Amino acid sequence: MENKRKYLFTTVIALFIVSFYTINLRFDPFYRVNGINNDNRMIIEKYLSKEEQKYLVENRIPLYHFMKYIKYDDFYLPYYQYYELLEKTGRYSTNKSILQTGSELATKLTGTYKGASYDQAKKLVEHDLETGYLYNQNFDFGKLQIYYEMRPLYEDYSYVDDTEYYIELLKNRGLNDKMILSFFKQACANYSRYGLTTLMTQANNQDMFLIPDPSALLTTLSDQTYIGAYVPHNLVLMSDIHRLKYAMYLNNDAYEALKKMIDAMPDEIANDFYVKEAYTSFTDLQYSNPNLAGKDERQLGNTVSIASKSIAYHEFETSALSQWLEAHSYEYGFTLRYPKRMASSTNHVYDAHYYRYVGKKNANKIYKENSCIEEYNQKETAE
Repeated sequence: MENKRKYLFTTVIALFIVSFYTINLRFDPFYRVNGINNDNRMIIEKYLSKEEQKYLVENRIPLYHFMKYIKYDDFYLPYYQYYELLEKTGRYSTNKSILQTGSELATKLTGTYKGASYDQAKKLVEHDLETGYLYNQNFDFGKLQIYYEMRPLYEDYSYVDDTEYYIELLKNRGLNDKMILSFFKQACANYSRYGLTTLMTQANNQDMFLIPDPSALLTTLSDQTYIGAYVPHNLVLMSDIHRLKYAMYLNNDAYEALKKMIDAMPDEIANDFYVKEAYTSFTDLQYSNPNLAGKDERQLGNTVSIASKSIAYHEFETSALSQWLEAHSYEYGFTLRYPKRMASSTNHVYDAHYYRYVGKKNANKIYKENSCIEEYNQKETAE
């Protein structure tokens, strides 16, 4: 008898709990929503439409995802994930701008990609492409990989039109899709927007080779190669080195190697040393010698013209400094850029002044082979 009473009591309690839960679900749909209370319930009922309230309950969306936005006119609950996506970027200064852009983005993507719209939004927002997608009618999802490379160079969404134009130019040069993507990856990693613009001015010239990565240590330039307004990323002021003028720059690796080489010189030779030329910008070359702009290796930031304080410039070859450099510069990663009897390869007459930093490994091989950069590159390519 006692067991029956206990069983009956337990059954009644269970039925009460189930009935209470069912009634709450039926008459209080917000019961399922995590974090609901009387205060925020009133706000939800005031600012959310019946459709949005139903969406909230069915999807059980925690309130912290959207309560900060709920009072804004542009807020639409089913788009809350898009708002969060934009907020996390830190690129939007106001909630209103987040809501406006998020709603536009969700509406446009949903119309095209349906259930896959949020995944597409993540691709766009991660790479700061959402405004280009929204406001440039030429935006093409098929070119996303190239947009990923181009976007960091731009402050606006004109990268979309430039991408379209550059692709057309490269296709006219015979590049396939894989080669075009490779070109953009290299060029966008090395050029500024202006630099890339100047590079592509020669794209219609089929006789001109465009160099997408001028940063390679063994890059060579000539009348048939072009780097536009390329500027090396790691230029440093040549402090602590005797030079013709104060504002002279080199790539950091070349500068550090040059300092070590000077420190290794006998005092009388080091005291006779100074740098006459170093990095020269595209703009400076346009003024001094327009035909060399974009084609001169001084733009690469690894070339120095070395001179003697005690001997006339045209007699430098006879100086102890010149002789020491020819014998020891390779030990520090430098090579004489225009050696004797190699004009047919370098397309430049012998010049004792110009030294090019190519790294110790390359310089050592070039020295031992009694070669030049062009011949060394040719041999490496053949092997």
